[in-house]
Amino acid sequence: MNIKYPDRRQFLQGALAAAVTAGSVGALAGCGNPAGGAREAVTVWDPFQGSDGANMRGIISDVSDRTGLAVQPTTLSWGSPYYTKLAMSSASQQPPDTAIMHLSRMPGFAPGGLLEPWDTALLAELGVTEADFAPAVWESCQYDGKLFSLPLDTHPFITFFNQDLAERAGVLSSDGTMDISSADQLQEVGIKLAEVSGSYGISFGYVMDTAQAWRLFWGLYRQTGGDWSLETGQKAALDEVKAAEVIGSVASWMGSKAVADSLDYEGGLAAFNGGRAGMILSGVWEVAGLKAAVPALGGMPMPAMFGKPAAYADSHSYVLPRQRSMTDEHRRSVYEFVTSVIRQGGPQWGTAGHIPAYLPAQETSAYQGLHPQTDYAAAGDNVVFDPPAWFAGAGTEFQNQMSQTLSDAFRGLKKPMDAVGGMLSGMDRFLAAPNPTA
Repeated sequence: MNIKYPDRRQFLQGALAAAVTAGSVGALAGCGNPAGGAREAVTVWDPFQGSDGANMRGIISDVSDRTGLAVQPTTLSWGSPYYTKLAMSSASQQPPDTAIMHLSRMPGFAPGGLLEPWDTALLAELGVTEADFAPAVWESCQYDGKLFSLPLDTHPFITFFNQDLAERAGVLSSDGTMDISSADQLQEVGIKLAEVSGSYGISFGYVMDTAQAWRLFWGLYRQTGGDWSLETGQKAALDEVKAAEVIGSVASWMGSKAVADSLDYEGGLAAFNGGRAGMILSGVWEVAGLKAAVPALGGMPMPAMFGKPAAYADSHSYVLPRQRSMTDEHRRSVYEFVTSVIRQGGPQWGTAGHIPAYLPAQETSAYQGLHPQTDYAAAGDNVVFDPPAWFAGAGTEFQNQMSQTLSDAFRGLKKPMDAVGGMLSGMDRFLAAPNPTA
């Protein structure tokens, strides 16, 4: 794969305009206020709202109590508003000490000089090293040979299933999973599940969604070993035959009614939660809601149907926005805070479905007691991320445009090879657009 990164320049082109439409910003009270001669509070931004936000506040409170660090967390609206504000704060050298960033967005920040690399020697001193993370994750945290993201989790796109329905359909293996090793086998399983549910075999909510179709396609395409090229000044490239094979397989699943062909995101969840489907293709972040609706909930990594194991994923990671200045003492406090969250907060963060990126956290009794989380944790070993381009990643128009093209093909409204051509044309448009990091 090939990607050409720009030189270090300003990132603010377009950010000011985007800020006009940015969503509301909500700040939460700090944990552990400094007093007297105590160390300066560590400031951290994140996009965690709802149950994720409450979960993270509990982790920060525990870390603060354990370490004595004062921490001031702030939660902002997720999506473009979050990344616009983070870019502007870093460009103006008035950022938080650290911030959560989707790993897929790091390539849009690091090349423009908006982030500082992590000091791996200091991380090692505090108990965090490369050996503590899956190679696929650690390698994706690098830019120009330096570590720019420190991963808290991976959250892959996987399969959940209703074990009761699967057993009645005769597709549940003795180990509590399902044996699926080809596209044809998934279709067969889906048809058997549909006979039991009386409706759909496999639920997949993707219609008009800005990311779901891309998540499914990119993970399955990377299973084929298909390569890609996104290089400025050149035409985008995919292995068109392999890409069309994946798209054609998904369309055939839907054509046979093995997979629901017209559900939006919420409809996909409702069909599975209501027992109208025996399996759902979804992200691990939905585990709490799924488990509440389906007590006999099973989970497993996305089946390797096109060759090698691979699952689309992203990662909540900590980054260091560029600072005007920072004392060595405060810098160590920031590192101590982040490493403490990653090392000690993983099991609690895993209750929301996310897979702790710090591998020792997965071996703790607290995490091992989580099901179906531990049943699909192996998915974190074979994750694939978005292409590291400035325009790609979570919450981007790139994912949206790719998803709309794929959605038409999945529903049989467009031939697979025509969809591949449409995706490549869209990629070319992004490559030709002004790069705000250049």
